[in-house]
Amino acid sequence: MRPVPSWPPLWLGARVRRALAAGTAAAAAALACGWPHWRGHPAEAAVTLACCGGFAVAGGLFAAGRLGRRTGAAFVVAAGAWAVTWSAAWNTGAAPLVSVFAQSVFFLAIGVGVLLYPGARLEGAVARLWTAAAVMIMVGGQVLLCAFSRPRWNGFAGTVAWPAVRPDRELFESVQRGLAAAMAALAGALVVILVARLPRTGRLDRALMVPVALTVTVGVTGALAVQGTLFGTAVDLDDVLDVYLAQGIFATVLPLVFLGTALRARFAELTVAERMQRLLTDPVSVAKVRDALRAVLRDGTLDLWLWADGGYVDVAGRRTPGAPGGEPGRWRHEVRTSGGEPLATVDVAVALRDHEPLVEAALIAGGRALETVRLQAAAQAALERARDAQERLVRVQAAERERLAADLKRSAQQRLRALEEMLALLEDAAADPRAREQARTCRRELAEAVAELDDLARGVHPAILADAGLAPAMELVAARAGVPVRLDLPAARFPPEIESTLYFALCEALTNAVKHAQAGSIELTVRPGPDGIVAEVRDDGVGGAGPVPRGGLAGLTDRVRALRGHVAIESPPGEGTRILITLPAGEGA
Repeated sequence: MRPVPSWPPLWLGARVRRALAAGTAAAAAALACGWPHWRGHPAEAAVTLACCGGFAVAGGLFAAGRLGRRTGAAFVVAAGAWAVTWSAAWNTGAAPLVSVFAQSVFFLAIGVGVLLYPGARLEGAVARLWTAAAVMIMVGGQVLLCAFSRPRWNGFAGTVAWPAVRPDRELFESVQRGLAAAMAALAGALVVILVARLPRTGRLDRALMVPVALTVTVGVTGALAVQGTLFGTAVDLDDVLDVYLAQGIFATVLPLVFLGTALRARFAELTVAERMQRLLTDPVSVAKVRDALRAVLRDGTLDLWLWADGGYVDVAGRRTPGAPGGEPGRWRHEVRTSGGEPLATVDVAVALRDHEPLVEAALIAGGRALETVRLQAAAQAALERARDAQERLVRVQAAERERLAADLKRSAQQRLRALEEMLALLEDAAADPRAREQARTCRRELAEAVAELDDLARGVHPAILADAGLAPAMELVAARAGVPVRLDLPAARFPPEIESTLYFALCEALTNAVKHAQAGSIELTVRPGPDGIVAEVRDDGVGGAGPVPRGGLAGLTDRVRALRGHVAIESPPGEGTRILITLPAGEGA
């Protein structure tokens, strides 16, 4: 067995080494740039070098991760600019001029880095406008300060290189005040942008953004307050360098918070397996796996489809045409077995694309459960196909009933009535009393046959149901019930199969209330809604009703279930019966 090398340790990977190198370089640059000042201020030197190096290390580690790479890169640039800012300590040549512009780049890089998190891009016109305004204020404002001032007014030696165009003390102080107000407005706008983003971000990003927004608010406020001490008073180099030190300490907290969010995201990836196993308790189901993924990924809109019988099915086992998901603002992620075969597809908020390792870890942790529930999904898909076939059969039967009733009315009844009229003419024309009596008897029998055929046609599919709808048809049934029936029915029409199913189910419920429940009064209500149609039949009978095999209520339940509806029966003995029928809203309802 090959021995495990003791150096470098496992935690000191290439990314960590690069981040440490960036931190060392930033600290060395800060030491060199500020050396004339550090010789007399060793304590401040130690603090500054630690903060500057830590700033670069945190930015480098953040840039090496999958989340917020550009933000980390911006922080590394800011750390370098902060190191160059200390060149003012030399107080000669162009060093102070470079210093003041490096300070502007320092704050600009921090602001842009914050706006780039977590999507690695400036989201929206407001963020791009803020960036443009920041460049104009931070860089353009510094140009104006230099143009209208002398180096001594800024705390530097009068012999340094300085691009003074029109030195004017009063104008210089006016520009200082205006720049201070503009910077305060810029800082406030940054905080507002971050807070306004929170409702639009996913729950995972929101948990990471809240500490960032708080840190930016505190850090920016502190940095502006310290910067304000240089305005309107006579300052020297030590004052300027003290401000740099304080601003750097305030700013260093920000990359540390970002690094903390990255570590928190990584910790979530490492613990996702344990959390998934805790949520996936027996018995495992498709809905339970979906809900566990929703909880772990903090996305209540997550959808899960499983591969079964050559296609994807949803949690209820219904087949989806084509590839599921793919809507704007969503991210579809496919899961495959170890053999490369399709297993499942999850559809999540697009913000989770930035947390792909966490999504992958959650799906790997739930892989065995997905394999298990795929068998359930296949069985559920087969059951759904049977239900679809039954639903199509009910629709065909409803249409066939309507056609058969129309045929009876149009052909057989018309012929029999024509024959009845002919018998009436024959009766009037017959001279023989016996023949006239025979014709009268035949006409009476024929009239009874026509009435029976009418009843048959009405039982197959009442004409009033097809012509006028459910409400008039049930009014006719209620009038024949023999007990008071109070109706509350909508005038709106429903699809034919819905009306037919409701009509025969309600007729069966009324028959049960009259014949078996010995009801004195009945209430019948139908309430359409966006998700379904709910019908309620309530009576004051003896109660104790329930579906009996091959009984009327059992047939009622089967008829409703054929259209994916359900029936609830409440019938305590002596307290009447309540039958609740729910049908899904069909097209055109």
